[in-house]
Amino acid sequence: TDITERKKIEESLRESEERLARSRKMESMGLLAGGVAHDLNNILSGIVSYPELLLLDLPEDSPFRKPIETIQESGHRAAAIVQDLLTVARGVATTKDPINLNDLVRDYLLSAEFKKLEQFHPTVTVKTSLNTDLLNISGSLVHIRKVVMNLVSNASESIEGSGNVMITTMNRYVDRPIKGYDDISIGEYVVLAVSDDGSGISSVDLERIFEPFYTKKVMGRSGTGLGLAVVWNVIQDHKGYIDVTSDENGTTFELYFPITRDEVSDKDLSIPITDYKGDGETILVVDDVESQRDISCKM
Repeated sequence: TDITERKKIEESLRESEERLARSRKMESMGLLAGGVAHDLNNILSGIVSYPELLLLDLPEDSPFRKPIETIQESGHRAAAIVQDLLTVARGVATTKDPINLNDLVRDYLLSAEFKKLEQFHPTVTVKTSLNTDLLNISGSLVHIRKVVMNLVSNASESIEGSGNVMITTMNRYVDRPIKGYDDISIGEYVVLAVSDDGSGISSVDLERIFEPFYTKKVMGRSGTGLGLAVVWNVIQDHKGYIDVTSDENGTTFELYFPITRDEVSDKDLSIPITDYKGDGETILVVDDVESQRDISCKM
């Protein structure tokens, strides 16, 4: 029994060391991503903003309109990647509000991003099983929406031919620590699960799937390797946990979010556009990047 107990302790210590090493590796890669993102952000500001100014002055039938719109669209796509890099590097530096994941999932399934995903994967069916009495969580709506989008996209791409992706929400009370991909602590959680019946993830890949830039996807469409890194960082910033199970019959990602007893606000907090209207005031633009100053002054 002493030998058995010692082996359990050694195994627990080894797992803790592996998790610590994984966390440190993610942190160092995040710092690298942050440095790259800062420089790219400054470069992209002109590529994204100048086309908008040019399009305002171009007639609708101008032959230059289409090429400029293409430049603008490419700039926006690059800017989205930079935002992912910043999420990986800095985390979610935004105010967190009460959210109901059911509402978020339903909104995503009506979005333009989901319609585009359906066009890419017409033989994949996305289904839902949403708990009608789901508790709320405290979080950043835009970042958790990105998490859902990334997981559903990842699940769809893992399926060759026809298949199914299931999005599930549930309340779960954890009465004793769970040893999974993360060690899940005792507490009340809302669990978001995304499962697929694809080919599964190998044990070797499973150890690295949340690392930035680690991907086996086809480069060009969605192969930046940042999707699951964003998921991992968002969950960390929301004090949540991730569990992943995978075999030859498919993969399931379970995300644990701590619950909140606060209610979701239904107030319209938007400010009328007329409130932003100036009255001939002079605006001082201060920026250390010349192109940013130029763009701001021309708006």
